[in-house]
Amino acid sequence: MKKQLISLQRKYLVLNIFMLFFISNLLAQEAERPFIWVKQSERSQILEKIAQEPWATSLYTKFLNRADEDFNVYQKSPELFLKKLPFNWEAQKPKQIPPLKIIIRTGPQEKLSAPKKYIEYCLQVAIDCGVLYYLTNDEKYAQCGLDILHTFIESISQLPYPTESGNNGIIYPEDHLYESRVINAQIPIIYDFITPFIKKGGMPYDFVKNKKVLFNNAKAQKVFKNYVELVINQGMTGSNWSVLEAPSMVQNLLALDNVSDRKKYINVYLNEGSPRQDPLSTIASFYKNPGDVYPETSNYSNAVASYSTVLMTMLTKYDPSLNLIEKYPNIPLGLSRWEAMKYPNGELVRFGDAPRTGGTSYAYCEYAYYLGEITETPDYKKTFGYLIATAISEDTYQRDELNPRSFPSRAYFEPLQLLWYSKNLKGEIIPQKQPRTDNLVHASVFLQRNESADENPENGLMCFVGGAAMVHGHATGMNMELYGKGQVLGVDNGNGNYKLDLHENYSRLFAAHNTVIVNGNSQSEGGWANLGQNPVELVSMEPMPLKEAVSPNFSFTQTSFLDDKGDKAEAEEQRTLALIRTSETTGYYVDVFRSKSKLPNQYHDYLYHNIGDALVFENKDLTLVPTPNRYMANANNKWVANRTYRHPGWHFFENVETSSQYNKEVKATFNTEKIEGKPIYMGLHIPGFDDREYTKVKAPLTFSAPKPYDTLATPTLVIRKKGEAWIAPFVVVYEPYNETVNNKSVQSVEKLMQDGMYKGLKIKSKTPNGLIIQYIITQAEHELYENKENGIIFKGVFAIITLDRNEELTEMYIGNGEELHFKNNSIKKISGENFAAYLHFNNSEPLLETNGKCMVQLANGKQITVE
Repeated sequence: MKKQLISLQRKYLVLNIFMLFFISNLLAQEAERPFIWVKQSERSQILEKIAQEPWATSLYTKFLNRADEDFNVYQKSPELFLKKLPFNWEAQKPKQIPPLKIIIRTGPQEKLSAPKKYIEYCLQVAIDCGVLYYLTNDEKYAQCGLDILHTFIESISQLPYPTESGNNGIIYPEDHLYESRVINAQIPIIYDFITPFIKKGGMPYDFVKNKKVLFNNAKAQKVFKNYVELVINQGMTGSNWSVLEAPSMVQNLLALDNVSDRKKYINVYLNEGSPRQDPLSTIASFYKNPGDVYPETSNYSNAVASYSTVLMTMLTKYDPSLNLIEKYPNIPLGLSRWEAMKYPNGELVRFGDAPRTGGTSYAYCEYAYYLGEITETPDYKKTFGYLIATAISEDTYQRDELNPRSFPSRAYFEPLQLLWYSKNLKGEIIPQKQPRTDNLVHASVFLQRNESADENPENGLMCFVGGAAMVHGHATGMNMELYGKGQVLGVDNGNGNYKLDLHENYSRLFAAHNTVIVNGNSQSEGGWANLGQNPVELVSMEPMPLKEAVSPNFSFTQTSFLDDKGDKAEAEEQRTLALIRTSETTGYYVDVFRSKSKLPNQYHDYLYHNIGDALVFENKDLTLVPTPNRYMANANNKWVANRTYRHPGWHFFENVETSSQYNKEVKATFNTEKIEGKPIYMGLHIPGFDDREYTKVKAPLTFSAPKPYDTLATPTLVIRKKGEAWIAPFVVVYEPYNETVNNKSVQSVEKLMQDGMYKGLKIKSKTPNGLIIQYIITQAEHELYENKENGIIFKGVFAIITLDRNEELTEMYIGNGEELHFKNNSIKKISGENFAAYLHFNNSEPLLETNGKCMVQLANGKQITVE
């Protein structure tokens, strides 16, 4: 009897579990809409936020006013409003809304024509009306959204579904990547917000039948499913495409009424993926540590973190048991990474197809904060609360800013400002200084900065060396940028409209960068868009990325690069770039670029682009003559868009003027005198070497340069060395300064040689604190430099000795080395690896900073030992 009772209890338990499972699935399948962005249960809290928070009231008022302006156009004549869409009237069937026209995007990154733009405009208007129906319960907004939804569903249902994999859309048959963002991702959101109105008996207006009709939900469900399948079957893995298309996939799968289909497709998005679609788990593999970014250029990388954060939030709200915040915590944290990649004036370091401006989007930081709020994740609230609060305090961001209705190639998330911004945002404003050095691993960018104590952007110094292959990367070689007096002066060209000759055959190639071209044939090969190159490798650096510096005034990087793509360069290169501050308002850069090829008859060209009006040589005996054909050898080479290029791209140079061989020291200045405010200059000191030819050219405009230089040619210097450039490398001292062309601090530059090999420089500077003399030594690891006349011995990579006007020692710096001697003063390692050290004097008292075990011996007999 007891066994029978237990058996019966088990049967009832199984039955109850089954019934609960059935009911929960039924409830999920019949879940009350909306639930993609918000749930009906959240409405009262959002309305309370709008009523009580001044910023939310202001934001809502702006949103309502803009939506009403568009709604009023619709309300005057729904028929005329809808008929403006680009329909294919010739394909219209009797008494049916015609299909939309098939749109073929041709030519370079074309601007949207009015009819194409109107498609996106209609969809955004419909979403806004859906949001206002949710907030106000005013059915006039629901009617507008439903009319637009019905029109699109009826029209799109008549268009053929792509049967082949590739980048094939429905309206844009050759560009699903574009269509998925600006069309496909929007339609399910309209449906989600308007469904309650339909269930109450709401009927859409059909402008062909000129009456209200029943909404065909079966057609809508088919469209949503087709859109999900399009993302799975179209596109490209291994790039940001999978993420850019993901809003279409996730929002459409959540628009499906069948809960089993939703579950299946969520698993595809999160875990399974497809040959044409990377799942979120694959995207997350690039975010191993907090602060990691997706390995593309800044804007594309940022879009990956931004979109993924929004989609993780949607799915977390839909099904918290997915535990996405626990599985992939570092994706949203990537949103803040680009802040550390900004110059003191707020502009971004630039490489590849990246803009100069951008970085952190505070709207997406708000969404990440909201994700932290709903998942009770303190780190998110702390990180993003700080970023938002700091931006508000610095007046670079206000929460009531309504993002403008615009038509870039992205999904429309702007209404989330009203729905997701937290009512109870808390952020502690803690002053933080950017690190002295940093590194973007995927781009092989090695960055140095030295901000002034007064935090004046004009007095900050910053530079980077970098170069690597990536999606949306360029073939740059070992490139650099230089910042000074409030502007990026030594510039990367950037990118304009894709597919244009200028973009393909200049902006993407070596000639558009501050690099070296070998044998006139440095080029890319393989990789994304056949723009593959080897990564720049770090040889030595002080301070190492994100580490404490031993000196407040000095830092350096030494990097290497193998230029072996194609078969005509075959070169090994090394670059040492040092940032040297000499006072709160003065400083300079030292660039030493070594290059040698395996090929006979080698020659090397050092390129430097600086925004400005002109490059002026001070040497009166340096005569330049027109050489219009100097860089034209490859001008007519075969060009296949996105595949084969006219390397190295310097056929775009104009007004080419070249010297004969000139072996003396060269002084030159880039004059930049049209920027609003003070004029800016970049002074150049170039030690004399044999077999040098100097050329000045007008390179193409620099994109995103300050006005008016964004429309003017870029003055550019090219130095040619016939034969190897290793023993006698390219050496240039760059000094940014302002006010007058005679305001420079660097007075003279002399090269230091040993046994015919370049070893360093002796630089005299007139600073606000007086005249100083600096010896700067750059060589390979374990090499020895000995100058008995000056009493200098150095074994190591990089070192600086600073003397005052009386030639008394004030500083000794080892960036990477074993020992440094100046007369009777020395710093030596005791044991272990090479070390960094900085010895300076405060009222004659020696002070030492070091990261290794070393001993200091001073001329007065004092010793300092660090074990």
